Amino acid sequence: MNQIPDVLYADQDFTTWLIVGASRGIGLEFVRQLLARGERIIATVREPWAAHASQLWGQAGSDHGRCQMYICDILSQESIVNFVAQLTTIPNLKIDYVVINAGVMRYPNRATELSFDEFAFHLHTNTIGPIITAQKLLQTNIPIGTIVFMSSDSGSLGQFREVEDGFAAYAASKAALNMALRHMAAELKRKDDDTIILAIHPGEVATDMSNISLPWEVSGIITPEESVLKMIDVIQSKGIQHSGTFWTWEDKVHPW
Repeated sequence: MNQIPDVLYADQDFTTWLIVGASRGIGLEFVRQLLARGERIIATVREPWAAHASQLWGQAGSDHGRCQMYICDILSQESIVNFVAQLTTIPNLKIDYVVINAGVMRYPNRATELSFDEFAFHLHTNTIGPIITAQKLLQTNIPIGTIVFMSSDSGSLGQFREVEDGFAAYAASKAALNMALRHMAAELKRKDDDTIILAIHPGEVATDMSNISLPWEVSGIITPEESVLKMIDVIQSKGIQHSGTFWTWEDKVHPW
């Protein structure tokens, strides 16, 4: 899309956020709240959502100086590489926070019933795409402060949620994401790279993705506004000593 004006990067005293998967739900709410805070935002959407996202950001008060939209489909390595290549052309770009929010949950996805393709779709979208996106960003010369992966309590092995019938592929993909990002954090530490890697559980958020009929009662449902408001504070409070850790939107350590 339109290149971010160079003038935005002449002064390094502001905060720049990259939100991957920002067309709706939690990602869009990050854009709304960060715009309200006066932050600089780079946000990505998949091609089918581009017009939809532009309209919503317009309603949120976006101007194309502070919030810039790019196309990135995390199901395509080519798309990821093309997007990252565009970022490398921006002079003096630094990214303080990357939030990789892209994800999917097709219900039901029971281990005793799901197809090969359904399982692969969850893994590609929730695990492989996010990890490769972070990898390609880290392979550039762009200074990156923190990379946050949107995880889920469903992906916790230590706190297995047996009640979640029909969540097998989704939960497995989040558990795999958690393990991969822990390895990423450890690898960066061995290289003396100070980029912080975090996993975060956003809470039981009422979004389009969660708008499904479940045979059990989901307690503690919160709005995207409440979740993102608190997640921003959690993300900004973590230092290099926290790299490779898993947090909740309420700033509590979550068991792996």
